[in-house]
Amino acid sequence: MDAVSRHQILFNEGVRTGDFGPWLETFHTDAVATFTGLPIGPFQGRDALAKAYAEHPPTSEMRVLSSTVDGDAVTARFVWVNAPMTGGRFTIRLRGDRLSSLDVVLDAPPPPSVGARGGHLDAGQRAGRPKAGRPEPRGRHRAG
Repeated sequence: MDAVSRHQILFNEGVRTGDFGPWLETFHTDAVATFTGLPIGPFQGRDALAKAYAEHPPTSEMRVLSSTVDGDAVTARFVWVNAPMTGGRFTIRLRGDRLSSLDVVLDAPPPPSVGARGGHLDAGQRAGRPKAGRPEPRGRHRAG
């Protein structure tokens, strides 16, 4: 299985089940992940990425539209299954058969949270406003 297919399949499995462990195992322990279009990251190391996905799990599966290979980097265009007019691109870099980096650039915000599982930050939170019905935290800033 190619790296993009593996990435998509295991990511989507994590969204469906809430268990991102198999997806996270495809990253080197010292991998770096960056996200443009979300107020999170960058994350240094698989453990930091695991913590971020546990605290803010994605709420939509993705569908890869196309991909290109350039040396050790693979860039893929994707859309969110729950909001197919939105998406972006991700670039993964491989060291052996594991990811050494993941760079995600969103064209538009991901779909808002659905249900009680948490999820990525909604549009108000991305703009620095607290979620409706929740008081603004005092003291330190709280993401999500």
